[in-house]
Amino acid sequence: MKKLLLIVAVMVLAIAGLALYARRQWRVVGSPAEGEIVEIPHGLGARGIVGLLVERKVILNRYAALAYVFFSGTRHKLQAGEYLFDHAMTIPEVIGKLSSGSVYLHKFTIPEGLTTAVIAQKWEEQGFGTAKEFAEVAQGALDLVRPLDEKATSIEGYLFPETYSFRSHTIPRQAIEAMIARFQQIVSRLQQTLPQEKWPLNLHDTIVLASLVETEAAQPDERPLVASVYLNRLHRHMLLQCDPTVIYALEQADRYRGRLTLADLQFKSPYNTYANPGLPPGPIANPGYASLLAAIQPAPTNYIYFVRTVEFRHVFSETLAAHNRAVNAYRKLRRAS
Repeated sequence: MKKLLLIVAVMVLAIAGLALYARRQWRVVGSPAEGEIVEIPHGLGARGIVGLLVERKVILNRYAALAYVFFSGTRHKLQAGEYLFDHAMTIPEVIGKLSSGSVYLHKFTIPEGLTTAVIAQKWEEQGFGTAKEFAEVAQGALDLVRPLDEKATSIEGYLFPETYSFRSHTIPRQAIEAMIARFQQIVSRLQQTLPQEKWPLNLHDTIVLASLVETEAAQPDERPLVASVYLNRLHRHMLLQCDPTVIYALEQADRYRGRLTLADLQFKSPYNTYANPGLPPGPIANPGYASLLAAIQPAPTNYIYFVRTVEFRHVFSETLAAHNRAVNAYRKLRRAS
């Protein structure tokens, strides 16, 4: 009996000693490389995950880590994905990060005014996948836009320009869904700013107009002025004569060579606003919030012309005579510079 009690006492002391040792080891921090990113593959078990973390020096004691996983009940809660370890962490902190799924998110930035084709190129440039795959998925994603705009013929114009945070291995469809969802939020914000029944145009035409404003305005404060010019032209049944619409048409046909010619202005396309009255059938770029706001709240002007100046601004005019004077002044400055 005494021997049995002695054995039990020794075992209790041993377990207590191991528990104390484990607890001390749990407080020991790892020594990962600066900015270490570890990808946990799908299907990897707890032992494999801990082994990988030990290999990358995020965790220093394999057995202490396995003990913590067992006693904390997180064995089946460790999630796959990329994890950033930019500072030393204790074992509970590391396991907590994996069990909560606090994965590393990659930034994807879309500037205002890009076409879907250029966004596809940026998708590839920033390492998310191929431009071809993104473009193909974009062509088949009209169903994501139709609930918002039944007149939409593509997702051009509905990929809201912003910086997004995506998990690794995010597929194009998921990214496009996020961009269109953000666009829907922006539309709701615009509707709160000004009720939609007070907008100059319907939703579809507002997005088209905003895309023209985005591609034409040389400075942020010019957006409401550019919007007013196009709206004034629409009301007077004048051709919009917007150069970026011709460029867009040529790019769609792979015929744009970097500058417009007189022959280009006759290019047959529904997007050519030199040849067709009214707005083009769809957006020619993806506009930002400021251009969308300008489309619903244009400046109250009588301007129907504008021309670029060498100071990277525009001169706006109400009459053709004033516009011609502005054009001549621009040409003189160009020759003098």
